[in-house]
Amino acid sequence: MRRPGPTLALVAATVAVSFSAIFIHYAQDDPATVVWVRMAFATLMLSPWAVRDVRRGAMHLPERNRGLLLTSGVMLAGHFLLWTVSLQFTSVAASVLLVSLHPVIVTPLGRRLLGERVGGRTILGIALAVGGTAVTCAGDLTVSLTALLGDGFALGGAIGLAGYLLIGRNLRPTLGVAGYSASVYGIVAVVSLASAALLGTAHTPRPTTLLWCGMLALVCTVGGHTVYNWALRHVRTATVSLAFLGEPPLTALLALVLLGAVPSLPTILGGALIISGLGCALSDREPTATVQALVAIE
Repeated sequence: MRRPGPTLALVAATVAVSFSAIFIHYAQDDPATVVWVRMAFATLMLSPWAVRDVRRGAMHLPERNRGLLLTSGVMLAGHFLLWTVSLQFTSVAASVLLVSLHPVIVTPLGRRLLGERVGGRTILGIALAVGGTAVTCAGDLTVSLTALLGDGFALGGAIGLAGYLLIGRNLRPTLGVAGYSASVYGIVAVVSLASAALLGTAHTPRPTTLLWCGMLALVCTVGGHTVYNWALRHVRTATVSLAFLGEPPLTALLALVLLGAVPSLPTILGGALIISGLGCALSDREPTATVQALVAIE
């Protein structure tokens, strides 16, 4: 049986990232600004521990892997930005459904590139979670040329997250979690700020935006994404990818409590399927011995 630590960490991280939509709603600024301010804050918050990782040799990267670290940050930036842009062209339902397909991308690539094999419970969990997402979104799907463009952006967001997780699984066994995470978040901040400048939306954030982006950084990025990065050393990439799908149903619950937004019946039914899928995956066996044998620095 799996140790409870990684499982509890994934549950806690999923709860943390579920506050994202709430905090973004309160931030009331354009997407690129929210992303770069959030990630800049997260980088600063992690910097003392990142410096510690550097001093103790937990950030030594062979030259061939430095490009992977840069690519990881670009992939995560692409996930945030492409998914956000997709919402301008397609329905929220289609966007959420397509960006949630990353476990389907991660699972075969994890086996081919990293030698990860998943058990039957993880496969069932992925099927239940993706099926639950489809149930949640089915009533609001639209078809048009404009929507297809948005669908492409959302699918690009799924590919970005999949790439980020696979690279993280490859690099994390020899990199400290704070140093790795701060490096990636810093890259995301730079890419997002450059995107805002190119789009002509770069500006000085308002105090309200700074406040809620600080909350995004502390709760959702440091408390959520960084914990996912920690978990990438201990569990399969597919399991971490699947944990991200717990965000929509938990966000719906938070929206009910904090914003008074009553979820629809499909959202409730789909959420139940997603949570069931997560339960199946988290009860699966430990990662393969080959992956566990890698030397890691925490």
